[in-house]
Amino acid sequence: MTDDKYIAPPWIKYPTAPEKSDFWRNGSGAEYLIKFNKNITDKDKYYKIFPKAPTFTQELEPSTSLSEDAQELIKSTLKPLFIKLWTRDGKPKYNIDFNEDKNYIQMYDTIYKDTTHHIHIGTKTYDSAKEIISLIENDLKSKSPELWNELKYTLYLNALYYKIVTDINFTKELIKTKDRCIVFKSDNLEWGVTIDDGKLIGQNLFGFAMMEIRDVLCDVYENYDLIDWDLSGSPYSKERCSCNHVH
Repeated sequence: MTDDKYIAPPWIKYPTAPEKSDFWRNGSGAEYLIKFNKNITDKDKYYKIFPKAPTFTQELEPSTSLSEDAQELIKSTLKPLFIKLWTRDGKPKYNIDFNEDKNYIQMYDTIYKDTTHHIHIGTKTYDSAKEIISLIENDLKSKSPELWNELKYTLYLNALYYKIVTDINFTKELIKTKDRCIVFKSDNLEWGVTIDDGKLIGQNLFGFAMMEIRDVLCDVYENYDLIDWDLSGSPYSKERCSCNHVH
């Protein structure tokens, strides 16, 4: 760590490797944690500059408003990685009527289907957020429809988060939307919205998830430019400039 630059936090250096992943127990992950700890003398100060990402935060105690089955699954050590609560009740942070608040931007389901940046988590690789969501959806629905309905938004949050942080360009583009409302244009009216007779129709869960993810990324990546990459080694992904060249 230099006077004005810092070693990258593990959750930015390897953004798709959660704290409890085997990745950190050996090889490059374990080596990086050793280097990281050697270069941080004041962790309280450091964590104010680089708040922990959801991949490194503690598990939340599930709300008693959730069913017993949902609470049991969330507390289980065998639960899917993508069922980590961001709020105790697993409900969206946002609930906005976009027909009243028209200061919104549109996103499309290409980010959900995108396979240009695979999602590497530990020893597993997923082609897309779509693959992650489909796998866990099938598993939860096989247990009970109620369980799926309670935990689907949590799944959407986590799957989309892992997708966004695979590429620093995705991350920075989402941060650039600032505090604008996001509507997700999709034929699936649970994930997004469609326009019917001039009105937006749909639940927009992906749009709300993107807004919630953005809130977290704004804090986690606020001081990204203070990272010393000579000390930290190569970033997980490369930034592209306006000319579309990698730097």
